[in-house]
Amino acid sequence: MEAPIIIEVLDRFGKVKERHKVNQFPIKIGRSYKNDIILDDNYVSPEHVELMVDGDGHIMATDLHSDNGLFTIHPVIRHDILTIQDNQRIRIGHTDLRFRSEDFSVKETFFDHGRPSQWHLVMTNGLILPFVWILTAGILLANQYFMTIREMHFNTLLASVLPVLIVIVIWTFIWSVISKIITHKFYFAYHGIHVGLLLSGFYFIELTFEYLEFIFPISGLQTVLTVFSDLAFTLLLFYGHLRQSTHFRKRKTKVISTVVASLIVGVAYLVSYVNQPQYSGQPDYSGLIKPPAFVVMEPSSSDTFFANTKSLAEFEHEEEKKEDKPVAK
Repeated sequence: MEAPIIIEVLDRFGKVKERHKVNQFPIKIGRSYKNDIILDDNYVSPEHVELMVDGDGHIMATDLHSDNGLFTIHPVIRHDILTIQDNQRIRIGHTDLRFRSEDFSVKETFFDHGRPSQWHLVMTNGLILPFVWILTAGILLANQYFMTIREMHFNTLLASVLPVLIVIVIWTFIWSVISKIITHKFYFAYHGIHVGLLLSGFYFIELTFEYLEFIFPISGLQTVLTVFSDLAFTLLLFYGHLRQSTHFRKRKTKVISTVVASLIVGVAYLVSYVNQPQYSGQPDYSGLIKPPAFVVMEPSSSDTFFANTKSLAEFEHEEEKKEDKPVAK
């Protein structure tokens, strides 16, 4: 490794406290103010280490008869003279020094979540959060009311929606803690508004899909649309949270969100399919009564219905004959 080099002063957690770019040698490192690099460490001698370049262009670290010595980290060995390699890490006193060339590849630039865009200002406004959650609660109550065909009281509706609202608050708090750990900002309002708006849109779209299936009586239409909406909702949910809680670039965030959403939705539908009963007494249609005026396509005629019923009856009759037939010995 040839000059210039960068000498990094690390704390006890391995984080960089200082960086010094060195172009000329020799240089001295220690606690005295006469040194080229001054360390604030009481376990470092006034003049602890000297760096110089030998005839072959290698950088040599020489212990200047310090009290606590010069050590390599992996393995921990004391040295009087040490040849410095690229990305080498040494310890003097309670301070670690790391040597890197100026061509060392740095990490990708962090995404700045604090850019003052209009959308960001809205999403991080704590005053908007209560209104978003009130809107979400109202849509949940309306969805639960219209999906139920029996008489519903407000207390019953509230009891059915309250657990979902509690989960929203807990979910928001968890992602806010993750944001605080990674980006050092809590972002409670952002995560709360994000999940509230998405959940409101999700239930509104789900209700819209039911009307579409009622208007266009195509078998399995709502199921297909629901699968795509579940996948899109989950993808957008994780994308928004990860975008605000991490330093990932957009492409990486999209890939992670897509994989996570696909796994969650796939496993959920697989478990639902495996656990569904072979026969069910539940009607295979929504409990929401919709006005006949919404019908656009003509439904199946009564003749088609009775024809299908007749074929089913004949099939059951044949099965009964097979069961009643004596088994030959």
